[in-house]
Order: sequence, then C-alpha cells, then structure tokens
Amino acid sequence: MEELKNALISLFNSKGFIGKKYRLNDIKRALSGMKDVKTSDIIECLRELEIEGEIYVYDYPGDRKLYRSFPHDLKYVQGEISINKYHEGYIESDGIRYKVKLNDLNDALDGDIVIITPTNKMDHGYHVSKVEKIIKRNNGLVIAEVAYDGDRPYIVPFSAKLNGRLEIPQHLIKDYVEGDRIQVRIDMLSDRNTYDAEFVKYIGHKDDPNVEIQMIAAQNDIPVDFSPEALAEAEAIPTEVSKEEKSGRLDLTAETIFSIDGSDTKDRDDAISIQVLPNGNYKLGVHIADVSHYIKPGMALWDDANERGNSVYMVDTVIPMIPHKLSNGICSLNEGVERLTLSCIMEVDKQGKVVGYDFKDCVIKSKKAMTYEDVNECLENDNIVEGYEEFMPDLLIMQELSEILEKAKIKRGYVNFGCNDIKIKLDDDGVPIEIKQVVQHTSQKIIENFMLLAGECAANYCILPSPYRVHERPESEKVDEAFNLLSKSGIRVKSVHEIQNGKVIQSILDQIKDADERQIAANIILRSMNRAGYDVENFGHFGLGLNCYGHFTSPIRRIADLRLHYSIRQQRDNLFDMANFDSYYSEMDEVCRHATKTELNADQAERDANQAAFVRYIDEHLGEKFAGRITYCTGKYIFVKTDEGIDGVIDTDDIEGDIFNFDDRTNSYKGKKSKIKLKIGTPIMLTALDTQREYRTINFGIEYEDLLDIKKAKEEKQKHNQDVMKLIKEKKD
Repeated sequence: MEELKNALISLFNSKGFIGKKYRLNDIKRALSGMKDVKTSDIIECLRELEIEGEIYVYDYPGDRKLYRSFPHDLKYVQGEISINKYHEGYIESDGIRYKVKLNDLNDALDGDIVIITPTNKMDHGYHVSKVEKIIKRNNGLVIAEVAYDGDRPYIVPFSAKLNGRLEIPQHLIKDYVEGDRIQVRIDMLSDRNTYDAEFVKYIGHKDDPNVEIQMIAAQNDIPVDFSPEALAEAEAIPTEVSKEEKSGRLDLTAETIFSIDGSDTKDRDDAISIQVLPNGNYKLGVHIADVSHYIKPGMALWDDANERGNSVYMVDTVIPMIPHKLSNGICSLNEGVERLTLSCIMEVDKQGKVVGYDFKDCVIKSKKAMTYEDVNECLENDNIVEGYEEFMPDLLIMQELSEILEKAKIKRGYVNFGCNDIKIKLDDDGVPIEIKQVVQHTSQKIIENFMLLAGECAANYCILPSPYRVHERPESEKVDEAFNLLSKSGIRVKSVHEIQNGKVIQSILDQIKDADERQIAANIILRSMNRAGYDVENFGHFGLGLNCYGHFTSPIRRIADLRLHYSIRQQRDNLFDMANFDSYYSEMDEVCRHATKTELNADQAERDANQAAFVRYIDEHLGEKFAGRITYCTGKYIFVKTDEGIDGVIDTDDIEGDIFNFDDRTNSYKGKKSKIKLKIGTPIMLTALDTQREYRTINFGIEYEDLLDIKKAKEEKQKHNQDVMKLIKEKKD
C-alpha cells in the first residue's frame, strides 16, 4: 500500500496531472503499469491521501468524485480545527494561525480535519477564514436534546451549531421525555440536508442535578463506566495486605511515614519520610502506592486504566482511572493500615543534589493522614495542631530540605508562573457557595519538591522505553508575539527572540518592579509556552529546568505513572526480554500519545466543570459587584477574571457612561469621552449582569462610578510612583 501511495503522490504532482481534475478511471489507467493493483486499494489510498492533505476530492451528487493535487493555488489550507465554547474555530498550519467564526464553521465539530479558505481580514493576529469542506470527523459526537412536535419526538443539537437537521429512528427515542439529553454520532451531511444520527448513550434530563457533569464527560470523550470484567477483577482483589504479599519486601511499618494531602482527599497515593544521616545529608523516602502489584498487563483493569489515561476531577466529582474500591481502598496509603509501595529512597546533600537513590518494594503503615492546612498552621504560624506534636521534628527537617530544593530549582531555571487552581465549595444541595484561588504554601511546596525529585530519579533510572514528561522550549514566533503583547500592554522589558531556558524568563520578570505588572507579564509569557506532554523520547522539561523527568508519584490517577512503575520493575528485576524492545517501544509511543490526549480532555473537562460552577454561582449573585482584572482584549470582547478566579466577558455596550473603541495597535479599549484606557491587567470593579448556561458564559458590566474609579486609581498610582522617585532623588542628593 505504501508503494501505491507513493505512486499516486508522484502521479498527482507530475507535469500532466498537477492542478487538473481526474476521474477514478483516469487514475486507474495511469497506474495500469502496476501489477495486481485493486480498485479498492486505489480508493483506500486516495482517501488516506485526502486526509493527509496531499490531494483534494470534489464531491458531486450520486457519489461522483473528481481528484486533483491539493489546490494550494486556491489558497486552501487543511488542518485540525479546535472549537471553543463560543463556537469559534482555530487552526494552525505551517506556523500560521487561522480563526473561523460561528457562521463560517459549516457544521465542523471540534477535532475535525477540515479545509478552510482564508479571507483578507485579520482578527488579532489570526487570519479570518471559512470552512469549505470537512475531510474527516474526529468522533462526530454531539449532545442532543429531545423535543416533541405533538406526540412525535425529535432531537435538536445542544452542544454544537449545525445547519442540517438531526434524524434518528423514532423507536430509539420514543421512550424519552422532553428535555432528555442523549449523545449521538454524526458523519457527513446527506443529500436531504440532514444528519443521520447514531444513538450512543443516554446522558440524563436537563433538570437532573448531575446532568452537567455527565454532559461535560461525554463532550470531552471521557468514559464513565468501567467494563463488567474490570469491576469483577476489582471485587476479587483483597482489601488487606496478606502475609504472602509482604514476603521479600522491605518492612518500613515501624518507620515514621505519613501523607500530606487536601482535607477532602480520598485517594492518598504518596507518603513521605525523612532522616538526617551521620554525614549531614538527608535520607528522603517517597513512598508511592504499588498499583502495578494489583493491576497488570492482561487484566481488564489494566486495559480500562490505559483507555482512561487519567482520573478526571470535576468540582466535587471524580471519574477515577481505577475503581474507587481500589483507589480509595487497598491502593490508598490510609492512616494506620499496612500498604504496599514502590518507594524511591534517596540520599540528598545540603545543596539539594541527589547523591544516591534506589527503588524498593516496601510495606509501610502511615502514621498520620495529614492535611495541607494543618501542616501550614504548624510550620507557618507556629501553632502546633493537636495530634501533630510527635511529627514536628520530621516536618521541620522536611521544611528545611524543601527550602534547599526550592533554591536549587530557581538556580537551574525553574519557571514559576504561580498556581491557577480553583477551590469551589458546595452546599449540601451541590450549589457553589464559595470560590477562591488556591495559594501554594509551605506544605504544598514540600510535597511538590519531594515528588519532583522522585520523578527525576525515576526518569533517569529507566533504560527501557518509558513515558517521559516533556516540555519543549517556546518557539521564537510565539516569543515575539508575547513581547509584542507586553509592549502593547505598556510593560517595558528588554525583549529577546529566543528563550533558551527558564533563567531568561526569570531575568525578564526581574526587570518588572511592580508586583501586579509582574503577574500580568508572567501570564502573557505563559501563553507563549508549549504545553507539556508525554513522549517515549526524552526532550527534557523546559518549565522545570530538568534534562530528564517522568511522572512517578500518582499511579492511582495517571497511566504514565503506572507504566513508569511497570518499566522500573521490569528493568530492576531483569524481567524484560530485549528481543521485544522494538515492539515495546512502539507500544510505549502509543501510550504517550494517548496519555497526552486524555490529559488534554481531562483538563478541558475540569475547566468546563469549573465554568459551569461559576455560572451557577453568579446566577445567585446577579447585580453584585466583584473585584477583578482584564485578562485579554479582542475586537469583540473584554475578557476578565475576578479575584476569586471566575472568568467572564464584558461587551462594551455594558460599560456605562462612555463609548469604548478597540485599538489593535495597543490591544486595548479607549473611552471616547473619558479617555480611560482598558487594557490587559487593568484592575476593575465588575457587575454581574447575566449568564448563558448552555454556553457556560458569564457577562459582566462596568457601572459609571466604577469606571471613574479606574481613572482615579491610575492617577493615585502615578502620584505614588512620582513620590517614590522624589524620595530616591532626595536620598541621592
């Protein structure tokens, strides 16, 4: 087949064929010199070449098709489209970025491979384009809602804007009531201007309390139910560690080992221990739940975990990678019970360098299930929480080592963009009553630093193909865009064309004295960063400043960690047959690709769930005011975030007392009368106006009195800066 594909590529790019349209019979005649070539093979290869962007296919009624080389001369562009919650599509091809607005999507869905035609218009650095053709559906999944015309049920799309109608056999939906939501799969538009919808699964009724979470999971291709075989295997696994399982393991049950997690954590997959050695170095133990002891290749649990890729956390709901019976039970390092671990035991010197490490199969008994809040109270406020007294010596040593590791991280170029996690508190009815941004304190840093160290050791240890956590340095074009946006935002720093390492970013941020501007700059630079992912090849981790790193500490909730555990044990115990190296490499390559994809899906689901909670919260606080900042400006909206972390938008029509016009040169809005400038980072008092639950959007406005406060605050800041400069000058004189 590869030979046939190459022959077709050569044919379409030959002098006689290029730029012209041909029928299938013309192509068959041109290939008549190739022996044993079947028509079905030619059709299959032509389809593959169309998907790969090598050729273009003109579709006519009656399944008639004409083929030609890809029409670059018509300025067509092919790529995968990503569609956001505002139903705007984005494509990147050959370093050029394209944007497709709602009315020009032509029924494309998120993840589809499409052909677009760019217009001459630009929208904030994007070429405004139109979808000409859908080449291949990603999965064709659409959420639809059941409605009734008299006594006849029909379905309407809920999660996508479609021009064509959805058609589904009546017997599949006759038992559903109005407002029920189902997931269907569609392919291409029929000649009748309809989509033949294939029933996938029932989601729930629109008024059900958990239907939003079920919809988000379905929209992001996240499996909810385990296979019956996996559940049966989970039920058969013992709930306690047996005497036979402990045989041959290092017994650490008498050691002072404990876990530190959030107060609502149910699955504790890591615990820590520490000692100071006679030479002054630290003996650090990072003890990780030995999930690979219970879940192995060949089991349905292993297959389900690999398919899921990770656990998904959506507000107060967890869709686990392995069943709760295991993740909250035998695989959770709960207080006071024996558990099996794969432990990374390290010797760390006074400079934070690992001078030796080993991976041991252990059995531990956690002495305490600590919480971040309690440990912070002990270490930051010198207020020893009841029950923590005997652990204070160990906690103080851990704090000491963590501070050493923190300094070492900064020295090597670690990039700290802050924490963007959100904590949402719900009442007994599941209604959000409090939203706040998570702040990283001492205890969180202890766990982060210790886990990073273990992950670095694990990745360095593995010779067998394994999932590396990789993060490549930012591309120069995106760096240039970031500095251009910094300049437009009035933040003056010495620009660079390339960011070779994190130290460059540190030096950029160090140039900014104002703390608010520094955070704005950090967020702008963050947008230029590549996304971290998994790869069987080690490209290093730019953000962490590490040459080699792997995820090792969460096998309960990440398949990459579970597979890394498995590789470590295969290598350490000489269980691997090197004759299988190539096939294992290919398998691991696929694992990495899949894990990266499922992580993207999980992150999007978590953002969607947070946004749904934000909408429910704002619905209860309409008309109230929220302090916040502008995060981005486009020619259509001003994007904002409240101090609690709630995302929303402002339409300039909802700003009282003035007319605001967008200035693309400065990426800001300016008041026609007041001359007030609204740009990225501007502190602002927002009034909650309304929400759109179906799109999970929140609309804010600015009242006139709050608009005037922006100008007043700017004048006060300028006066403060002038006073500071005056004092500095007087001291010099």
